[in-house]
Amino acid sequence: MRKFFLWAALTLLIVSTVVGVGWWAYWNYFERYKPITVEKEQAAIQKLLDSAGYVASGTEGPPLYVITFRDCKECSTYEDQEFPKFAAIGVDRRVIAFAPADVEGLQKSTPAERSTIAELWLNRNWSLYEAWRTTPVKAWAAPGIRPADGDLARSAVVQASRDFKDQLEPLLRANGVEVRYPIVMWRDKDNKLKVCACSDEKMYHFVREDLGAPEKAPAGSLGETVSPAPASSEAAEAVIIAPEAYSASAEPQATGDYGPGAPEVTTVQ
Repeated sequence: MRKFFLWAALTLLIVSTVVGVGWWAYWNYFERYKPITVEKEQAAIQKLLDSAGYVASGTEGPPLYVITFRDCKECSTYEDQEFPKFAAIGVDRRVIAFAPADVEGLQKSTPAERSTIAELWLNRNWSLYEAWRTTPVKAWAAPGIRPADGDLARSAVVQASRDFKDQLEPLLRANGVEVRYPIVMWRDKDNKLKVCACSDEKMYHFVREDLGAPEKAPAGSLGETVSPAPASSEAAEAVIIAPEAYSASAEPQATGDYGPGAPEVTTVQ
C-alpha cells in the first residue's frame, strides 16, 4: 500500500511538472506574443488615430496604423520585413511618426528629424516618408524642407506628434498593452480594434493572419516607390534629395512643393 502511494505521488508530480512546463512553453512561445483586443476607450483611441498626421500608402485595402519614431531599429525591421507583404494585398499602411520628447534638457531628436516630422504631419507625403526611412539616420539633412525650429507653427506640429504619443500610451496601458515600438493597430474580420507592440518578430504573423497577408511577399510586389539609399559609412555621407523629386502623396497636399517622380539620391563624400 505504501508503495502504491509513493508511485501515485511520483506520477502526480511528473504529470504536474509536464503540464506546468507545457503551459509555460505555450505562454512563452505563443500566448505572450498575441495581440491585444481593445476593450476600453475604443472611441478615444480611434479618434486619436483619425486625427493624427499620418502618411498613407493610399491603397484601397483596410488600414494598418504603425506608430514609430525615426531612430527605432525594431520599427525599421518591422517595416522592412512586413510592409512589402501588406503592399502585395493592398493594405493601406498609415504611418504616424513622432519626435521623442526632450529628457532633462537633452534633445532626443535632431533638427532634421523635427523638420521632417512637421512636414509629414502637414503634407502627408508618402514618398517623402519613404525617402526619409530608407536614408541612414546620420545622413538625413531634411533637404528642401522648411526648418521646424524657430518656426512657431511647425514647432507646434512637432509637439502635436508628442502629444499624440502621450495621450495614446495611457489608453493602451489601460487595455493591458506593454508599450513598445512599433505600435501596430488594425481591425480584424470582426471589426475589433487590435494592438501589437511589435518589437519582436514572433509577433508579426498575428497581424498578417488577421489581414490575410502572405508569409512571404510575392516577387515583384514590393509596392514601394523609393529605392533604398546607399549604405552609410561611419562618417555618415551627406544625402541630397531635390525637393521637386518627391512624388505627390496619396493624401491631399497642403502645398504643391513636390512634383511627380521618385527621388533621385546623390551622395556627397
